[in-house]
Amino acid sequence: MPRLEDLPFAFAARNALRKVGVEVLPASIDSSLLGMHLDRLISTLNVSCVLDVGARVGDYGLWLRRNGYRGDIISFEPVSSNFQALEKAAAHDANWHCFNYALGAEQSISSINVSKHTAYSSFHQVSTAAQERFGEETYTEREEKVEVHRLDDVFGTLPLKVTDRLYLKMDTQGWDLEVLKGARETLSHVIALQTEVSVQPIYEGMPVMRDSLEAIADYGFTPSGFFPVNLDSRMAAIEFDLVAVRAAA
Repeated sequence: MPRLEDLPFAFAARNALRKVGVEVLPASIDSSLLGMHLDRLISTLNVSCVLDVGARVGDYGLWLRRNGYRGDIISFEPVSSNFQALEKAAAHDANWHCFNYALGAEQSISSINVSKHTAYSSFHQVSTAAQERFGEETYTEREEKVEVHRLDDVFGTLPLKVTDRLYLKMDTQGWDLEVLKGARETLSHVIALQTEVSVQPIYEGMPVMRDSLEAIADYGFTPSGFFPVNLDSRMAAIEFDLVAVRAAA
């Protein structure tokens, strides 16, 4: 039997039912819970542009479109092979813009570890424990030199409108707090954000959940929802997607 996520027409039907309070759940329950939450958040906060940091091959942008979001998407992806696939995914979407560089705390040319499955590519090294847990997909196949820019430095060059209400999504494999360090001024334009927080670190030297929670609080945001990304064999969380909104003044 085909899965819901394999049937394009099913997303339109699901999104229509959602408007009247009925939710149809696909096979990936975790993704669906995040989808329901973001559908409500984007509508409530009038999000008009998503900054998609760590876009990989366009997974998140396509997921947003299937989830009913029709506003602008600005994607950032440094790995060359990923970027080619990202451009192809966005090619027929006039409201989706792609940039071939990473975001971080400082402008630089840096080496990124490109893994066999590029979802694990990171400026950090994958830990031995993660390699044992997730297998060969995490193994580094090559290092690639990539551009890193501060979001504050490139903000004025992006195709943004003065009236845009921004949602900052980060999925950079242990690098999210570095992105935030280079975005202190930009954050004044951000009304909500999404960051991956680690309970059981996959990479050497990456921040853990406590670090991420303290950082987003210091930047003026408060949690709106936690959504499991993956679980271990005991059903203990490895990582969460944390959605946060601007804290009350």
